[in-house]
Amino acid sequence: MNSTILNTMDTTREEWLQERLKGLGGTDVANIVMSSANPAQKVGCFHKSPFALWAEKSQLTRRDSSEDSSMKRGRVMEKYVCELYLEFLGDGASLIDPGLTWHPERKRIFGTPDRLVLKDGIEWGMDAKTRRNRKGWGDAGTDQVPLDTEVQMRVYMEVFNSPYWDVATLFGLDDFRVYRLQRDEDLGQEILNIAEKWWKNHVDESVPPAVDSSDIAKSVIGKLHPRVVDEQLRAPTNIELELHKELVSIKRKHKRIDDKKKELENELRRLIGDSVGIDRVATWKQSKPRQFFDKVRFREENPDMYDSYTTEKPGNRVLRILENNNEQE
Repeated sequence: MNSTILNTMDTTREEWLQERLKGLGGTDVANIVMSSANPAQKVGCFHKSPFALWAEKSQLTRRDSSEDSSMKRGRVMEKYVCELYLEFLGDGASLIDPGLTWHPERKRIFGTPDRLVLKDGIEWGMDAKTRRNRKGWGDAGTDQVPLDTEVQMRVYMEVFNSPYWDVATLFGLDDFRVYRLQRDEDLGQEILNIAEKWWKNHVDESVPPAVDSSDIAKSVIGKLHPRVVDEQLRAPTNIELELHKELVSIKRKHKRIDDKKKELENELRRLIGDSVGIDRVATWKQSKPRQFFDKVRFREENPDMYDSYTTEKPGNRVLRILENNNEQE
């Protein structure tokens, strides 16, 4: 029997997010699977890196509980898509919001589907999607959906023991399609095995996945190693020397590219001259005036008040790459 812990009707968003930290939901599992998918398959909307997911589940980062405009739009449109889907099903169908529901046997797997469906004594599930483009989506009535969506739905089918799952999708304003995925229990269990293994290897063992280029990774690494313990520079390993060599090479290439970019931009400014710009090439317009606080003047005229509002902020560790200027690429 499934265990529904939280229902969207009687919990705050903060409580909802806190419960999600205890395991992996359908979107979480989809992000894990997508991280190792073929680039051609990465056409969906789930792009959270394994490192960012690990940091979130390990509570090293805090997910913003506020609702931005895109989230609000999704919440409002979800209701509309569900109405379209209910009309598509016809008389005798009903939709139920199941809330956050844990898998009956796998304690780290949960589902937060949009609705469960009941009609003619059969219960299955559905998710409401809105998309701006159709890349990765097939014709209505097929099971051709992007891989991230498929993984998400297969997690839900295992959590709720459902025979199939519908994906009601609205493209733009009026292209409404319904896709149906049939349950493949062997595939579903394999997906859940991958998810549980990931949780055990990284969250339970406190071992982060490979780092990525995100600011989240930079921030979390800084939190894990906030201060210098050993003041002595140690000898590098061969792996570290190779990493350093690659990084120095990339930095030099980046500088050359950046210099060339600035050169081309300045040449465009020269060619534009006193005109507003060049059609289909570039514009060069005056920016709007902006106001700013003159801190230097305020300090000179009100030194005591300035000092009373001045606080000291702890310093951060700064990464400086040591380069031998005699080295050649």
